[in-house]
Amino acid sequence: MHPLSLPGGFCPPKKAEPPLVKIVEPVTTEEVLETFQLTDPPHEDLSAREAESYAEKMMLLAVEQYGEPWHRVRLSRKEVLSVVLPWHRGERGELELVPPTGATVQETLTKLSDWGDEYPTANPLCWEKLHRNSTADISPLILSAGALDHPHYAEMRERDSLTHLDGLHRMLAWGLWGRLPRFRRLDAYVVGLNLY
Repeated sequence: MHPLSLPGGFCPPKKAEPPLVKIVEPVTTEEVLETFQLTDPPHEDLSAREAESYAEKMMLLAVEQYGEPWHRVRLSRKEVLSVVLPWHRGERGELELVPPTGATVQETLTKLSDWGDEYPTANPLCWEKLHRNSTADISPLILSAGALDHPHYAEMRERDSLTHLDGLHRMLAWGLWGRLPRFRRLDAYVVGLNLY
């Protein structure tokens, strides 16, 4: 059964409000990279290895741009839905999942819902990643406090919002399959909060 038709599946929430992040503690880049490697152990297939390498490069670019420290934070469901995603072509599929101007997790879930069964057919590799994350353990997200100086972030409208570095497929899968907790907060690591 398609997750968009499940009783507990995605239901578009009302317009997201700016996130108010609950900071737990400052952490180092090394701690964040260690968590990333434990959360996302090396994969066999080339596409997954390329994604891991890209995510790690974005994390290091974010540190270069924003500086340390990172902060471990606890995000509410509403805050996760308001995370801004950078341009994502849907793993070279036919349908562009996130435009170059960016979109929130909430907006992207609405788009996936509108596409229904069309997306899995048009973007099988991206859908496989979403499906794989539908049953995976909930794990920490890695975000920045704003857009990066990188081509995939260059045209983003929202420049100063919580922005995805790693966890796009996880956040979308949690939303599609009804796994975003309503009352429990989720762990994330954010760089750049010290600038605000």
